[in-house]
Amino acid sequence: MPNKYYPVYLDLENRQCVVIGGNDEALRKVRGLLDSLALVTVIAPELSPELREMFENGAINWKDRSYRAGDIQGSFLAIVADTSDAQINLQATTEATESNIPLNVMDVTHMCSFIAPAVARRGDVTLAISSGGASPALTRKFREILSESEIMEWADLAPLLSEVRRELRASEIAVPPDHWQACLTDELLKTFQLGDHAKAHQSLLAALIGDQKASK
Repeated sequence: MPNKYYPVYLDLENRQCVVIGGNDEALRKVRGLLDSLALVTVIAPELSPELREMFENGAINWKDRSYRAGDIQGSFLAIVADTSDAQINLQATTEATESNIPLNVMDVTHMCSFIAPAVARRGDVTLAISSGGASPALTRKFREILSESEIMEWADLAPLLSEVRRELRASEIAVPPDHWQACLTDELLKTFQLGDHAKAHQSLLAALIGDQKASK
């Protein structure tokens, strides 16, 4: 069966997210949510040392008990990280389905309304890899290869491209996407990585809209 999942990036800033479980898997999920500026509540009778430290530092909220029906009401997203209790898995899935709350029950794909991809990051660029739940090991392999690949160096250009894009929009200058891509050269990347940001900026503008306009 073809992969049926719709890839999407969610803005979780200041949104309530619930993680059920206090184990190492919960810690990994909590870290990812906090990196996305989410407001995180962990529900578990016990926390790993790292999660307890997060709670004591005020980084997360903690309900010091097992999951109860109604615990994910009002949340934007929920994750069951400790799946050792089949009854909790079922209750959380039922509640999420009835309330239209996106839920991930880790490694129990048929109970999930979303699955989390493996992620490779460099600077402002994030690559998400999914096998549609077929093989988490395969997606992790892709992540390892991509993270170590030279192709990720192109992510270094993201700040420059964002800056130039804003300038062109402010000047109401439209550049076709294909021309944008053609202007992303090895020479441009090398110049920027060597720290000559002004030269890279000028070179990119010149390539995009011509030397005369770029010099104005």
